[in-house]
Amino acid sequence: MNSPNSNHLTTRAWVPSHITGFFAARREEDPLQSGSIGCGLCLSPGATTIIESSPDIEDAEIILNGRVTDAPVSRFVIERLARSPVRVKTDMNMPFGSGFGASGAGALGCAYALNHHFDLGLTADQTASVAHAAEVVNRTGLGDVIAQNTGGLVIRLEPGAPGIGRIDRIPVAPQPVHCVVRGPISTREVLSDQGTMSSINEAGRAALKDLLKKPTLEEFMRLSRRFTVETGLASSWALDMIEAVEAEGGRASMIMLGDAVYAFGGIEALQGSGQVYTTFISQRGANLD
Repeated sequence: MNSPNSNHLTTRAWVPSHITGFFAARREEDPLQSGSIGCGLCLSPGATTIIESSPDIEDAEIILNGRVTDAPVSRFVIERLARSPVRVKTDMNMPFGSGFGASGAGALGCAYALNHHFDLGLTADQTASVAHAAEVVNRTGLGDVIAQNTGGLVIRLEPGAPGIGRIDRIPVAPQPVHCVVRGPISTREVLSDQGTMSSINEAGRAALKDLLKKPTLEEFMRLSRRFTVETGLASSWALDMIEAVEAEGGRASMIMLGDAVYAFGGIEALQGSGQVYTTFISQRGANLD
């Protein structure tokens, strides 16, 4: 184990990406009470975060995929957990701004690494709750962190930070998932639009109620597709991709919130519409590497 008194320290953490099929949001004054219900998949492409301490570091520095950046979500975590200036290096093996939980992965990996780096003695839920608060305050997400802290096909039963929100998992094999991304959707704008959120919340609550009657991967995909259509969030391109996959016997839906589609089977329908990422369901949640 690293000693906090060493002249040069490094600590490494890893967090899976996460895509949401359907959700309903709740905002409270306390960020830890805010969150979302719904269901989503953790995927094997993830974020690796390395924390470095050395005498030459005078102010906190964040490097994302090799470039110095402000990264307000991760900086929120650093300001609350770091006990001295650190260099935070995060390499993200996932698309940005397209519903893969990139900001949550960066914040959660940062929190895990800082907890170990400074021997803070926080539990996994206590550590992850700081990353959850960072997402809520910066309006970049509401439910990724609690799912990424766990791994698998995660049902978010009650909103809130890890330790407050309640989750369960649907047991699934680590089977392949195909994703194609056309572009980003602003999570901040969607979450801030009261009219849009009203229809999202109604559809999301109904989908969760139905999923709990039959908690399977197949039912998750069916309800995610229904949610996609009912909320009107999908572009015509995304709807065309979903129908094309289904025509080949596969199952597909929109990634919330991105102009992106994920599918089980039907990969031929996705090819030619953009780069297809073939990955696997990650049973592994956030951890120290």
